[in-house]
Amino acid sequence: MPNRPAAVSRRLVLGASLLGVAGCSLDLDPTTDDPTIAPSGGPGSPVGTGAVPEPDDDADLVASVLGALAVAHRTARVNARRHPDLARRLRPLERLHATHAAELGRLPSASGVVADAGEDDAAVLARVGRAEARLERSLADAALEAASGALAQTLAAMAAGTAQLRTTLGPSATAGGTP
Repeated sequence: MPNRPAAVSRRLVLGASLLGVAGCSLDLDPTTDDPTIAPSGGPGSPVGTGAVPEPDDDADLVASVLGALAVAHRTARVNARRHPDLARRLRPLERLHATHAAELGRLPSASGVVADAGEDDAAVLARVGRAEARLERSLADAALEAASGALAQTLAAMAAGTAQLRTTLGPSATAGGTP
């Protein structure tokens, strides 16, 4: 005789579904007890505006990071213009830095590290790679110094993104690993 599967009662199914629905309505937001994490929405919330709110303690830190981003942005932009054959590899860095700066505020004007017009591609990529490594280190250090948890997370993600994109410049730009 074949074994029949155990019959499940309608009460058991109904009770399990009600428990599942009730569990979905519980307030399980881990950010409610942590004042350093921005709330997930609501009136007056900066969520969705592209700006990370920072405590007053972090204002100088954000200004410093914006300055470092501006130098890296300018370095990528000027070198892409002076070396058109490298523009396809340098433009993503330029866009990344502009996007990161928009998350923190506004990209200030700055001068960048510019390669000579006669410099070969490997030397240019190595120079830009060193500038990116300095930015990566600055972002990681700033993430450790940030008073705001949300700002620290943002800066750490920016450092990781910079490190990842730096690898696309090739071996001469990433020699020696993380600075």
